[in-house]
Amino acid sequence: MKFLWSITISIGLLLSFNTYAQEEHDHEHDEPSHAEQGEDEHEEHLVLSEKEIEEFEIKLDKAGSGSIKETLTLPGEITHDPDHLIHIVPRVSGITKQVYKTLGDNVKTGELLATLSSRELAEIKAQTEAAKSRYDLAIKTYEREKNLKKEGLTSDREFQEAQQVKDNAYIEYKLAKQKLRAIGIEQVNNQCNDDCDLTLYEIRSPGDGVITEKHVVQGELLNNESLPFVIAKLDHVWVNLTVYQKDLVKIKTGQQALVVSGYGIPDIESVIEYISPKVSEETRSATARIVINNTDQKWRPGLFVSVVVTLSDFTSDIVIPKTAIESIDNHPVVFIKTEEGFEPHSVKLGRSDTTHVEVLDGLHEGEQYVTKNAFVLKAQMQKASFGDGHGH
Repeated sequence: MKFLWSITISIGLLLSFNTYAQEEHDHEHDEPSHAEQGEDEHEEHLVLSEKEIEEFEIKLDKAGSGSIKETLTLPGEITHDPDHLIHIVPRVSGITKQVYKTLGDNVKTGELLATLSSRELAEIKAQTEAAKSRYDLAIKTYEREKNLKKEGLTSDREFQEAQQVKDNAYIEYKLAKQKLRAIGIEQVNNQCNDDCDLTLYEIRSPGDGVITEKHVVQGELLNNESLPFVIAKLDHVWVNLTVYQKDLVKIKTGQQALVVSGYGIPDIESVIEYISPKVSEETRSATARIVINNTDQKWRPGLFVSVVVTLSDFTSDIVIPKTAIESIDNHPVVFIKTEEGFEPHSVKLGRSDTTHVEVLDGLHEGEQYVTKNAFVLKAQMQKASFGDGHGH
């Protein structure tokens, strides 16, 4: 009986020892080794040398406040300012003798554009010269009659007739000069000899600008209904925006607007100056207008553009560029630079605009973070997680 009891105790002790040994063995496998702990910590901090940072073109900045702009992008078209268009209309009819300017030429005030041969002009000049001659003769007759009257050598009736002829001649001459002035000629050239061309009419530019339309060739008949040239002053131009019905309540005069061409022309800022009171029946859209400087004449009428209108502008404690955001496991992260290296921080994002985003949590003021090429760090971490054995 004692022998059996001893065997039972021995078996129990042996089983207890084996169970303890198995638990110790399992516990050793549950706890990571120092080497494994070091690898986990190494994966959390990515270490790059200054040379590698420069090589990968990684840019850093300190987290801080900034502004977020709520914007709306609208289509637009560059147009002339109609108040700065000059329609050149000949004031007499005639045949085009010579054309000196063409489409796209820059012209100055008074510059010669074309010449006409005008029979109408010749007749007006001849009438003016005849009226002047009659007036000069009437003056001489009146002065002679005036002197004769003083000497009692002429009657009052003859003197009054001379005075009336003078007055009538003056009216006719004045009317003829007004006709000349109406076609842009102040006076007839008194030095004109027998070979002088009385038909010559010069079309000159009344202002500075660019010829945007040309409808005349040599030998063409022009009259006061013709439009041989259109000149536009392009030191500033209009941008007409199409505002759709759903966006009308958002657009107001005075709002900031950025004009973007996308064709190598630098963007330019302006403000909305006008919104049409009516909506087009065809497009169900209104027109808003901004005015931009065009002294270098890069903004050509007819060019289609995009206009980014700022609807609201507010300041937030932490604002970063969108280029700083990467995604890991479908969560937005920002790479922070610490003394140990670079580490990804999960962040909570708020409002955003086209270039920047508000950070509500996960990044604090003054922390140094990666603003550009953060994808390089993400790639290095992923490479390390696949057993590369190092983080750079």
